[in-house]
Amino acid sequence: MKRASLIIITIFLFSCDSGVEWRDRPYQVVRIDTSDNRTLNHEISESASIGRVATEVIAVGSNEKWVVAKQKSNNGGVISYFYIERAKDNKFLNSDEITNGPFSEVEFIQLKSELGLPEFSKEF
Repeated sequence: MKRASLIIITIFLFSCDSGVEWRDRPYQVVRIDTSDNRTLNHEISESASIGRVATEVIAVGSNEKWVVAKQKSNNGGVISYFYIERAKDNKFLNSDEITNGPFSEVEFIQLKSELGLPEFSKEF
């Protein structure tokens, strides 16, 4: 019985597939299990991070002042846009306290012009 339990636990541990697909510290896009399960996170240690934009993040970009993300919703594929002001973010804030959005494409283009938001440098 012990051996069967050990085998099941080992299979479970190795069946989870995850990884960092983009990083501009302290921000990172993390994929867990499937390619459509990407989130934009704020790294708080080498092994932990806190969410900033929920799944499915499909593009991201950054500069010295801003981080931007493009998200496709799981229900109907609606595209939304978000931005974060780096200087105001810290690991003690929840995503709703620092992440601005969701915005439509038209709203985001206007904000991009007004604020100097960066281009998306990585698409998934």
